[in-house]
Amino acid sequence: MRGLEKPQPPANVSPDGQEPRRFVDAEQGFLADLEGRPNKVGFARSEFNQLDKAKLRQVMYGEQGSICVYCERRLSEGGSPRVEHWRPVNAAPELALHWNNLYLSCSTRDTCDNRKGAGPLKAKDTDPDLPWPTDFTYEDIVGFNTAGYMYVRSDVTLDEPTRSALELAIDDREYGGQRRRAILNLNHPTLRAARSAALDSERTRLRQSFGQHTPSAEERAVRASQILVRAPLPEHVSIRVAWLRKTLGHGS
Repeated sequence: MRGLEKPQPPANVSPDGQEPRRFVDAEQGFLADLEGRPNKVGFARSEFNQLDKAKLRQVMYGEQGSICVYCERRLSEGGSPRVEHWRPVNAAPELALHWNNLYLSCSTRDTCDNRKGAGPLKAKDTDPDLPWPTDFTYEDIVGFNTAGYMYVRSDVTLDEPTRSALELAIDDREYGGQRRRAILNLNHPTLRAARSAALDSERTRLRQSFGQHTPSAEERAVRASQILVRAPLPEHVSIRVAWLRKTLGHGS
C-alpha cells in the first residue's frame, strides 16, 4: 500500500457512440439527482455502471504505476482490473462517482478487493474509514521483514482507529474476544512469497550494478529514487524501496 497522487479525471467517461461527458459533470449530475432517490445505493450503482470503465482505467493505470492499490501486484493493462470503491457504495453512495474514492485493484481470489467485497476499511463500525491513498503516505506506516511479511510499524504515531484498521486489513486479528478475518489479507502466503522474491531480485540487481563495491547509503537512495519514477512501477515496489533504504524490520 502506498500513497499516490491522482491526476485530473477523464475528459470523457461516456461509452463510445454516446454524447461525450466529463467525469466531473457526471459526478455533479449524479449528486444533484441522488438526494431525492429512495434507493440511493441502487441509484449510485446504476450511475457508476454507466461510466466507460476502460476510460477510467486508462488514467488510473498511470496514477498507480500499473500496480494494485492494495497489494502492489502488476495490473495487466490489456485486462480489466476492478475499479474499486475505497469507501464502499453501500455505506457511502454519495462517493460512488468521487474521483478520490476510485482505484484499481487486482482480481486475485483471496486478497484485495475480492476479499474486501462490500465491507469497509475499518475495525469498528463507529470508526472512520482508512484515509484515501491521496491523503495518506501508507509506505511510511507499513513495514516489511526479509521474509516478505507486512506489518504496521510500532515506531510511528497513529490514532487507534487507523492503526486497528490497518492491522486488520493486513492480518487476521483478535478484537473484543472474537477472531476477525483480515479485510484485505495482505499477508497471504502467495503475497509474502512474491515480496520475498522481489527483494531477492533487488539484491541481484544491486550486485550486478556494483560488483565487489559496497554501495553507499547515498547510492542506495539514488537507486530507490530511480525505482519510484519507473513507468510502470515494479511489482511490490514498497519492499524494494524499504530494503534499499535499509528500513526493513524497523518498528516491527
